[in-house]
This record gives sequence, C-alpha cells and structure tokens, in this order.
Amino acid sequence: MENYSAFDLIPIFAKASATTLMVASISIFFAFLIGLLSSIALFYNAPVLKPAIRAYVEFFRNTPSLVQAYFIFYGLPKISLQFDSYTCSILVLSLLGGAYMCEAIHSGMKAISANQLELAKSMGLSRFNTIIYLILPQALSTSIAAVNNNSIFLTKEVSAMKIILLPEIVYQAFAIISLRADLTLPVAALTIISYLLILLPMSYLFSRIERKIRFAEFGV
Repeated sequence: MENYSAFDLIPIFAKASATTLMVASISIFFAFLIGLLSSIALFYNAPVLKPAIRAYVEFFRNTPSLVQAYFIFYGLPKISLQFDSYTCSILVLSLLGGAYMCEAIHSGMKAISANQLELAKSMGLSRFNTIIYLILPQALSTSIAAVNNNSIFLTKEVSAMKIILLPEIVYQAFAIISLRADLTLPVAALTIISYLLILLPMSYLFSRIERKIRFAEFGV
C-alpha cells in the first residue's frame, strides 16, 4: 500500500463496486418479493399476518440499518446464529427494503376501487386471478416510481454494511485512507465515480421501465 498510486486503486474500487452491485441486486429482488407478499396480506386483512407485518414494517422503517446489521452480525452469534458479512448484508437490506416496498405497493393497492373488486368477484375470478390480473398490474403501475426510488435507496444503503466488514465501496475507501491519508482526494473521487457508474445506469433503467408502464397504461 505504501507504493500505491491513484491508478493502482482502480482495481480495488472495481472489485468493491462489483460487491456493492451484487449485494444490492440480490437485496432488491428479495425486498420486492417480501414487500409484494406483505402488501397482499395487508390488502386482504389477513387476521394473523396483518399485525405481524405492521410491526415488522414499523420496526425496520424506524431503526437504522447500521444498528440492524450490527445486532445481527455481532449479537446473534451469542446465541449460536452466525452469518458472514455478505449473507448478513443481504438479510438486513432485504428486510429493510421489504418494509419500504410493502408500504409503496400497498399504497398502490389501496387506490383500486371497491367496484373493480366486486366486478372481478361477479365475473367468477378466483382470489389468485384477481391478484394477478387486476390488483398487481394497477398497484405496480401506481407505485413503480416509489419502488424505483426504494431500489436506489437500498443500493446506497449498502455503504452502511461497512460496519460488518463488507468489502464494498465505502469500506475500501475508509481502509485505504486510514493507511494512506495522502490518497484522500483520489479515493474520494473514485468513491464518487464508483457510485455514479452504478446508480446512473440504474436510474436510467428504472426511468425507462416507468415510462413503458405509464405508456402501457395512459398511452403517454
């Protein structure tokens, strides 16, 4: 590290960026799945699940992800439950993201009128088909912007996983600066560039998806 130049840091940040993108992508997938299933349970007022889901959403929305990760990574081994930093990061971010996704998708579901549900019932649609063909298309078209924003938020939240030694972008930046303070400026620049290379294409992709959904619904 003593003889490292700014150019020698590029492979380190490339690997850290790959780690960030991998953890973020898996977490977004599971967060969306958790949020989708939770919002369906809330929409249908599942008697046992509804209070449990409400408690879960409030807990993860109102506690910092850094504290959640610290508790799971350092606390659970005390009761013989141990996770590596990758698994713990995905678990925390999936649960955190699931809480936000649940709120976003459930808000879209609440916008569906009771008349449409009654019409689906009168047509003989099963609950499963009503969810697939009526509820989800409208709910997702309404909540797609919030889902996209939550996905970008989760990607940035990967940086909080430095507390559990995940070798992501910010962790590597701090590690390098702690050894070579003279590299602070290039490290800061590479950190910003790394996030831009991840988030700008992601933002563009989500914007394209949102426009396609809006065009399919409104023709604009």
